[in-house]
Amino acid sequence: MPPINVSSLSFNGGIMRFMPHLRARHAISQYLKLKSFWPVVGLLGPRQSGKSTFLREFGGLSSLTTLDDIRSREEAKHSPSEFLAKQSEPAGIDEVQKAPALFDAIKLEVDRRKRPGRFILSGSTQFSSRVGIRESLTGRIGSLELHPMNLSELEGASQKTASSSRFSSDLLFRRALAGGMPVPAFMRDEEQRKLYWSSWVETTVLRDLPALYRSGFDTEFAFGILNRMGAVLREGELPTLRHFDGPARKVRAALETMEILFLLRRITCHASGVGKDAWIFMDSGLSAFLMGNIQGAGATLSIVRHFIWNEWSSHHAYAGKRLARVYYKSAVGTPVDLIYDSIPYRIVGSAEGLARRRAWEERALAGAMKKLGSKIGFLVGPTEVPEFPKKGTGIGVLPWAWWS
Repeated sequence: MPPINVSSLSFNGGIMRFMPHLRARHAISQYLKLKSFWPVVGLLGPRQSGKSTFLREFGGLSSLTTLDDIRSREEAKHSPSEFLAKQSEPAGIDEVQKAPALFDAIKLEVDRRKRPGRFILSGSTQFSSRVGIRESLTGRIGSLELHPMNLSELEGASQKTASSSRFSSDLLFRRALAGGMPVPAFMRDEEQRKLYWSSWVETTVLRDLPALYRSGFDTEFAFGILNRMGAVLREGELPTLRHFDGPARKVRAALETMEILFLLRRITCHASGVGKDAWIFMDSGLSAFLMGNIQGAGATLSIVRHFIWNEWSSHHAYAGKRLARVYYKSAVGTPVDLIYDSIPYRIVGSAEGLARRRAWEERALAGAMKKLGSKIGFLVGPTEVPEFPKKGTGIGVLPWAWWS
């Protein structure tokens, strides 16, 4: 995948740099673009990914109300028009999914006056997952996902513009262990980080998931799904339905609900392959926590895979592009992590893997190239110097941090 060419992040005339609790977010340029065009802007992403802080600091809002506040939430639920009338525009409403009645009220307001940037809505669920919300917002909202911080954000650097690696593989792996969520990413005490993730998972499973299920939610089953994913990831595998016990319909329902909450990311198999939908966590730090034991080649590969997928996804989103999350799996080979513009990319978890690549790592990649009709393919590994295919054909090597 070629480097993503986006402009340097600027705000009020300069590059923004902050203390760890308030880092620059590269989403701001795309956010401002959406705000200048759409009457409603949706800022979506995992809980505690920094949406509220982003809106307070960079949102350019006249008012910001959070529906975590029970009084505001009850008014928004039962008197949505009166609630909106009290807001000063541009108005920010945080955790808006907690009062679905607001969406129809916002639709009426926007249809009366379609001035750009009137309402900024943030939420920890995908709005498009609910039919009523989707119908209310169609043609009226521009949405942006705020991902866990990528490596350049964690390091306080501008967005990448050049075809080179600015950061080492060692740095990427250290950052990957902690992940990109704003709070745990900067915790130096590993035990405190574990406590954070324990609380985060507990809140998600006990509060957020039941709110989406509404009935028939099985708490023990949901925890079992997460624990099983951790075990599969320790082996370096991509979790699919075949890895889980229980009725396939029940497993898929749990996975899809976790996807709606941005807890999981779904990666679909290319039409030329034979693999099934695969699922990974939204953050490498969360994957490391749920794996428990992060020793071994399989765990290393999974941690790096999660972090690089966040690099790919966040840089595309902040450039206003959509990244199709597609991998490739043949009937006999191991998975190839990404197919981008028909070019396959396979993440390698160790220097030893790169050293033996012609005997093993390149085999699946070469098979994908043949099936897809691509003249080139790339291994993505712990190296600092890229190797490009000679004369536009063959297999090259890119550093883990190539997109950072």
